[in-house]
Amino acid sequence: MQSITGRQLEVFRLAINTLNAANVQYVIGGAFAVHYYGGPFRNTKDLDVYMDISAVPAAVFALTQNGFEDAGETVAGDLDWIYHSRMDQIMVDVIWKAPNGIRTVPDGQYERAPRGTFLDLPVRFMPPDDLVVTKLFTMNLHRCDWPDLLRVLRADPPGFDWNHLLGALGEYWPVLLSFIVLFDWVHPNEARCIPPEVRNDLLARKAANPEPEPGPTHEQILDPWIYTRPPAT
Repeated sequence: MQSITGRQLEVFRLAINTLNAANVQYVIGGAFAVHYYGGPFRNTKDLDVYMDISAVPAAVFALTQNGFEDAGETVAGDLDWIYHSRMDQIMVDVIWKAPNGIRTVPDGQYERAPRGTFLDLPVRFMPPDDLVVTKLFTMNLHRCDWPDLLRVLRADPPGFDWNHLLGALGEYWPVLLSFIVLFDWVHPNEARCIPPEVRNDLLARKAANPEPEPGPTHEQILDPWIYTRPPAT
């Protein structure tokens, strides 16, 4: 695969072979899943594997037995949602919850995940609707994943379950509506990629409550580390 070479290629292949041999049920997410669904290739220098929390001990044990080490927390609170596994400074992240804490890896994700290959090895990729959920809230001072999602939705990947996506978002549906408004503006000729009933449902919800009711800020849902992350330099 483009731009994954040398030691990084060896480490990623070792991690996948290790998890497969241990019969760990995981899916590949992050930038490599975006590429699988038609987005641009971007080597982010780490491999994100998502799994139910019940599978994490087996995954950590297998990786450790094969030479990976615990890299510890890179940001305070990491241990609530992610395990950083490292070999030669190359990261394989085991993830079971969103960093903002609002959602764990859902039941049935592995079964819904399409089969594919990554580095010529058999894997499953995160379902596209769940991929949207994982990236929709990543919008902070250091990173925004919406450009990835623009590419994914524009590719109109097969098996995209809009009802699953709406159910997963629950009360956070305004974030999806905001993204759809942006998508329509960026790609006005590709509205077909979003079912009209989804767009109309969300617009009707907003029209029914045009002014938000007073309540707590949702700033930390978009950026869980906003008050603790070192300032950008």
